[in-house]
Amino acid sequence: MNKGRIADNDRRNKMQDALNDLEGAKILGRKQAALLRRIYSRELFSVHWELRLLLYAGILILTTGLGLLIAKHFASIGHLALLAAIALGCAGCFIYCLRHGGGFVAARLPAPDAAYDYILLLGCLLLGSLQGYLELRYQLLAQDWSWWLLGSGLFYLLAAYYFDNRLVLSLALTTLGAWLGVKTSLLTGGMWEGALRGNALGFGATVIAAGAAQVRLNWKSHFLPVHLHLGINILFAALVAGVGSRSMGLLYLVGILLSAAGSALYSQRTRSFAFLLYAVLYAYLGVTIFVLERGRWQAEGILFYFLITATALISALVAFHRRFRSAE
Repeated sequence: MNKGRIADNDRRNKMQDALNDLEGAKILGRKQAALLRRIYSRELFSVHWELRLLLYAGILILTTGLGLLIAKHFASIGHLALLAAIALGCAGCFIYCLRHGGGFVAARLPAPDAAYDYILLLGCLLLGSLQGYLELRYQLLAQDWSWWLLGSGLFYLLAAYYFDNRLVLSLALTTLGAWLGVKTSLLTGGMWEGALRGNALGFGATVIAAGAAQVRLNWKSHFLPVHLHLGINILFAALVAGVGSRSMGLLYLVGILLSAAGSALYSQRTRSFAFLLYAVLYAYLGVTIFVLERGRWQAEGILFYFLITATALISALVAFHRRFRSAE
């Protein structure tokens, strides 16, 4: 018998003794003790995350299938029938959430059931499909179609805060970011790359600042991880995109290293490995682009560079992950 199994049996025996003592002292009732014994012996286990993953995958498959159905059979089904079906499905989702949700509160609001968050997400995706179909079929906004993105993003944001839904908050922030990118590319013509990079930096910083402000105000503070994960990735992506610039590359590289230091410090404070991963990967990417862009490298040199640095990177990440695991 290996050491792991022996240790597991020891823990199980100690837990059984503790449950017996608590039941004998009348601290736990008979049913409570029996339930805890079944949980600890793994006769009962949670499928919470598996169920959520299935619901999420099901919604993605459903909306993708709906898109394919519209694309292939809209002529035979009829435009009005399709519009009515999407609108009814969308309305049904929001009516369900309005009837079962608890309304707006500043604190975290537990979902009334496992499907609640995903039904709201489905309603938002159906709303996006409805807007896309209306624009594709009737061209209501024509050249100004990007305003659909802004309207959708703002509506999703409102829904996320009212129904306390982090999935929809992610959808709202990415939709607003997409609108900003599309708007920038349409307005700035051939100079859109620099403007887009600047707007991405501003948007990422704004998303992070908004999350921090909510924590300071104790208002939807549990939304902070969504703001940070999205904001810091946008910020890093914009900085990495600028490292290749001959005139401003060094400035962008300094920005990456400073942001990476901040992300690493935050990961240490919150014990969140993801932010350390962002810091290491984006810093490596920025340094690599800067070094390769400014040197005269032969193919062998590039291969040697990646061989050495990638090995060091993977070793460092494994070591950092073990340190995080051991500290938990």
